[in-house]
Amino acid sequence: MKNPDAALILAAARAGGALPPDTLPANLVAQADEVARAAGRHLVECDCPWPAPAGAVSRPGLPGRALVLGWSDTPVPEELGTYPVARLTPTQTITFALCLAQAWPDPRLPPYPGRPFERAEILDTAGDIGLDVNFAKAALDGELRWLLLIIRDGRRLRLGPAVAALPGTFAETMRRFHDLLPGPDVAPPMWDAADAPPIEEDEYD
Repeated sequence: MKNPDAALILAAARAGGALPPDTLPANLVAQADEVARAAGRHLVECDCPWPAPAGAVSRPGLPGRALVLGWSDTPVPEELGTYPVARLTPTQTITFALCLAQAWPDPRLPPYPGRPFERAEILDTAGDIGLDVNFAKAALDGELRWLLLIIRDGRRLRLGPAVAALPGTFAETMRRFHDLLPGPDVAPPMWDAADAPPIEEDEYD
């Protein structure tokens, strides 16, 4: 990044999903964080594979330190309507909830970074609760990785830096409903595990 300034750092972090902090002057990162906080955001340092999936043209490598643009605990864009944000489909949401349940078994701990988990475990559980496994595969290999909600950790998966960027209110809310996260014995609240039909979504047809 040539001649970076605070605005460029924030724009790059938002567009690419993550930035390597060791390539940026510490004083400039601090300035960018101050600007972000004035807009209800802040910079979070965490782990991310390089190149970041949001900008990758090849398979991401091992995780390294990264800066991501986090959310503050003030109202988020969905509530304010100030600018558009990515929204998950029902299948993607439930697949992410399966990942969260595997990665975050103890709600007394922070959800990020959590523990690594097996892709096969997510797909097996998706089938057990009646979620269409092909749609779950598409979510794991597509949107959830592109949005940095999950990343590869060797041969396994784990929660991505976008989870580190979520506001503290997310963890507080999820702690209250942790026992309802979908798993082998817990289908999403609107389903009965025994007779839940596959979810069909036109966007993957």
